[in-house]
Amino acid sequence: MSQAQLSLNFFVEFTVALIVVVAFVLSAALTIKERHRDVAQWHVLVGAGIYGALFGAVIGFVIVPLRALVTDASLPPQYAAFGGLTFIAIMLALRSGIIMRLPFLGPQVKAWRRASLRRAIENAARQIDRLGGPRPPQPKM
Repeated sequence: MSQAQLSLNFFVEFTVALIVVVAFVLSAALTIKERHRDVAQWHVLVGAGIYGALFGAVIGFVIVPLRALVTDASLPPQYAAFGGLTFIAIMLALRSGIIMRLPFLGPQVKAWRRASLRRAIENAARQIDRLGGPRPPQPKM
């Protein structure tokens, strides 16, 4: 059995996707405090889960099989390049906020994104304070 046949197993892809979802939700649960949220915690956790599920699906069902096919040399180079470019396009679309425009997924993902941005702003301000520079103006929330 080749590496590609061993790696193209839905159990492996599903496990990778599930690990990414769990990582997103755990990260949101452990790092985003109440001062970062403007809604209930479950909104933020569901948003992190949705975001993690989409990223996990791309990683588990696109990258893992593509890696297996490329390392086994059973995929022609032009198809591998096309798959890589497709992956980059999908990740850029996800990162640009296309999920937030969906009416049934948007509110929770927006809640998670707002909370994570507030946390990032707080961490950046803390790092600026450590450097001893002048403090930037506080964002209006």
